[in-house]
Amino acid sequence: MSESFILTENELKLLTGRSQKNLQIKWLKDNKFNFYVNSIGKPIILRSSLNQKVIIEHKEEPNFGALNGKET
Repeated sequence: MSESFILTENELKLLTGRSQKNLQIKWLKDNKFNFYVNSIGKPIILRSSLNQKVIIEHKEEPNFGALNGKET
């Protein structure tokens, strides 16, 4: 079976720690996740956008001070 391109309901609950859609949406907004809301008010997260967020948040900023002999 292939993996869905959107998070499953269980994965969304695991990510947000919430089962109510309004609380899931609040958590997603508070944590700056990109998501859509479907016609019945459920948040939908594309798996690719979740992966993108994880990659962006785990990139380290370069230590530009080290170029000038300063440690930060």
